[in-house]
Amino acid sequence: VDNMSDMDCSSQKITKSDSIHHMSHSQMWPELPPLPASANEEPSELYQTVMSHSFYPPLMQRTSWTLAAPFKEQHYHRGPSDSIANNYSLTAQDLKLKDLVKVYQPVTISVPREKITHRLPSATKSSAEPSKKKRKFSPQDKEDPTRTMSSCSTSACLPRKKEVITSLTLPGSRPMSPDEQINVMLQQEMEIENKETKPSESDLERYYYYLTNGIRKDMIAPEEDKVMVRISKLISNRLLTNPFLEPLMINLVEEKDNDYYNSLMKSIVDYILMDPMERKRLFIESIPHMFPQRVIRAPVPWHSVYRNAKKWNKEHLHIVNPMMLSLKDLWFQEFKDLRFVRRAELLEGKLPLQPHEYQDVIQKHCMEARQILLNKWIPACAQLFVSRKEHWVHFAPKSDYDSSRNIEEYFASVASFMSLQLRQLVIKSLEDLISLFMIHKDGNDFEEPYQEMEFFIPQLLMIKLEVNEPIIVFNPSFDGCWKLICNSISEIVKSSEGIPKVESVLFPELKGYNLILGTVNTEEKLVSDFVDQIFRVFQKNQVGPRKYLNVYKKYDDLLDNTAEQGITAFLKENHEIEDFVTRINSIKKRRNEIASMHITVPLAMFCLDAKMLNYDLCERAQNLKDRLIHFQVDVNRDTNTRYCYCMQRNSNSIWHEWENGKITFPLLTVSPDFTSRIFSFFT
Repeated sequence: VDNMSDMDCSSQKITKSDSIHHMSHSQMWPELPPLPASANEEPSELYQTVMSHSFYPPLMQRTSWTLAAPFKEQHYHRGPSDSIANNYSLTAQDLKLKDLVKVYQPVTISVPREKITHRLPSATKSSAEPSKKKRKFSPQDKEDPTRTMSSCSTSACLPRKKEVITSLTLPGSRPMSPDEQINVMLQQEMEIENKETKPSESDLERYYYYLTNGIRKDMIAPEEDKVMVRISKLISNRLLTNPFLEPLMINLVEEKDNDYYNSLMKSIVDYILMDPMERKRLFIESIPHMFPQRVIRAPVPWHSVYRNAKKWNKEHLHIVNPMMLSLKDLWFQEFKDLRFVRRAELLEGKLPLQPHEYQDVIQKHCMEARQILLNKWIPACAQLFVSRKEHWVHFAPKSDYDSSRNIEEYFASVASFMSLQLRQLVIKSLEDLISLFMIHKDGNDFEEPYQEMEFFIPQLLMIKLEVNEPIIVFNPSFDGCWKLICNSISEIVKSSEGIPKVESVLFPELKGYNLILGTVNTEEKLVSDFVDQIFRVFQKNQVGPRKYLNVYKKYDDLLDNTAEQGITAFLKENHEIEDFVTRINSIKKRRNEIASMHITVPLAMFCLDAKMLNYDLCERAQNLKDRLIHFQVDVNRDTNTRYCYCMQRNSNSIWHEWENGKITFPLLTVSPDFTSRIFSFFT
């Protein structure tokens, strides 16, 4: 190892006077002879390396084809594949890839044991060759390499310990109590401790040396970056961005990296020291015991009940049948976006909708979705069962006398699974419908005067304002609108009813069974919760339309005939022409105000259609104006008629007298004021 050249054992724990050449360790560990006393120059690097290796034999190879190769592999002259494979198990350390073909012999149940034993000598001979080659390089007697971990029930058994056959008589199938379990584990730990010697001070020193210096850091795969990312996600951003905690963060990251490399180094060293030959070579007889981790399992009196329930589920619920996965894949590939109400299409269409238009759109969407289920989904599921009979046909009775219970239970499970898919479709459709109304969850209350630009989101329903003397009413009323919304929910649920089960298509002759898939019921709490959500939004959106009617308060006299009565009282009195002109102008101004009011009034969920209401009020004002004009025209007509009649009677006598020369006509003069009055009145 490279860093071992920098670690001179004589400079660590041994003083210069008690140098490595005079210490007693040389009697146990072979070393090079000491340098002559006349050699004053510093020992060469090669000499220092050899001396270091003689005191601390290398654990890993300095150079190898792979990054981290144990030093013991140099004795076998194996290739990289053989070397890597043989490091995984001590019992297979003498096998090679070229011998696997000879060792492997296919054995069947019908072949007697005697015939098998006749075929093994060649394989045994070939598999024993590597061990002979090993004894050639290391003449020491080979220790038992097949030791494994003890079969104790605790995780305190170490991989380095030899196999221990406990003498305990364990109870039978009855669950062990916690006291019995801890007693078994303690006795096993004591037996293992008695069979293994405690590590000496030298063993501990050398073990620690190999933990810290035996493996270079570049031989270990670095930790993945995403590990630190996952750790950072568990820490608050406030702590990560705190500048005062930055030094602590740096120390913690360094500690994490050191723990990572130290744990891997210890695992590699412990694994290498599992080989008794390596422990001899490294002069380590025993290593420290790990602290036992005792795990006590609580008594499980329900074990048999659980086992029976699990067996029943596997045989009767058919959860793991491949057809269930096929049905699920079919649904997610072709029908996962299917809805009884297509929310996006409604929002992209013409809004707001008249009540009958809204009802027609909901019914159209539900009918189209139902036809897809009947004409595509059910036939596609039936085709899956036809094309994959091998997954379910074994449940069918083999003869007319066999019970059909298994096949019935199987298709009952299929029906339950498909019913869940249908219920999911209904629930998602109801959620989409609710989200359509939840757009206006803030309501439509406003501060007077009304500002149209406050409500720029498209509305859903159109409500007409009409006159029902003496008040203004909504058509449809809010009760009618709520009934319309409830009917749309019922239409979604109703469209999912009556979908046949797949067995009705596979076996048309089946009768007397419930062959309809289950779906959502309108009486379920799920549906009532959805209705409550919409109702809360619906109530908030009733405030704006009722408040907007205050705009028409000043025109109540047109609705309750108060204005008509006022005109009647006005006409019973004698008035000058100027009074009539003033009254007509005021009515005309009122009519223009009504005509200039909003025809459509956006209010979140609803849009008020005031066209007919404004027209009706304008007509009422026009009728009052016409009544005044007609009254004055009639009065002037009567006056002119009487005047003309009188003029005609007198004209004959006057003409007769004029012809006889009895009278003469002076020049007739008309005042300008009288002429202007007559002109303005008739115009």
